[in-house]
Amino acid sequence: MDTKNDMYVRTISPDIEAMLEASVKMFWKRGYESTSYEDIVDAMGGSCDFVEGVFSNKEELYSAATRWYLHNYGRRLLSGFAMHSNCCDAIRVALYECVDVLCDKSVSDGCLFTTGLLEISNSDSILAKEITALRATMIDAITQKLTNCKDSLKAETDIPTLARFYSATLQGLAGQSRDGATKEQLYRVVDMSMKVLNSFRTN
Repeated sequence: MDTKNDMYVRTISPDIEAMLEASVKMFWKRGYESTSYEDIVDAMGGSCDFVEGVFSNKEELYSAATRWYLHNYGRRLLSGFAMHSNCCDAIRVALYECVDVLCDKSVSDGCLFTTGLLEISNSDSILAKEITALRATMIDAITQKLTNCKDSLKAETDIPTLARFYSATLQGLAGQSRDGATKEQLYRVVDMSMKVLNSFRTN
């Protein structure tokens, strides 16, 4: 099994899973540039040789931790799309789930898609491209839900732009959470953002 390139599998060892969870927490707490191998090793209580034996460099570790995080917690952000046929209910629930993940300090001290990502978002690297692809996945999911519900939307609705608006809302929630906004405050932001979608509905 290629551990570096397949973090979606369920058969990764407990040691590697513990390392990835520790990585998520450290990257969130200190940011990508300020987090070292030694920080990860200290957080997981393992050996530096073990970490370096699995991942060639910090970028590889960050990439794997990002994908592991998405696999474990990203599904919560998308669960509302499957539960609700109404696009307003689906997007509201998805954003509420986002807030719950962001504010669940027992899980990851927030969301990985904030400062750590922004620090390297302009670099020409494999990781930057992968992060762009992960963000695109969310946009695609929102676009698909809006497209499936287009009969309930006005004919002039710009669905691709509306999907990007809600993707930007999700990223904004992450940033606000990191700056100290409470769950109740973020819920209100979600509710206000839903007025945009309601303005395009026909019923």
